[in-house]
Amino acid sequence: MKNNLYLALGLIIFSGCSQNFEKIYDCDGVEVVFNDYDRLFVVGGVDLSSREGFFMNQTTIFGKFYENADGSAMATFSKINNTLEFTDPNQTLTARCTEK
Repeated sequence: MKNNLYLALGLIIFSGCSQNFEKIYDCDGVEVVFNDYDRLFVVGGVDLSSREGFFMNQTTIFGKFYENADGSAMATFSKINNTLEFTDPNQTLTARCTEK
């Protein structure tokens, strides 16, 4: 019984600390927030992790802003290079990112 109590307390404490896993980057003026534990990816205030096409692994995070007949607009964050790439049907822009 005592062990179960410790386990329950440990889970409550650990689950309440997922915000500590958030990484916040400034990518040439665009704020990028991601959390591997919660599978969160926010670019410029837009939560791309809740949209269709979201992808996250150990090195790359990918999310779509929109997709239509003309193409799609997406953001790709490289955890290795600390870069954010914006792609839309007309252009591709790359920004260097620094952790806040």
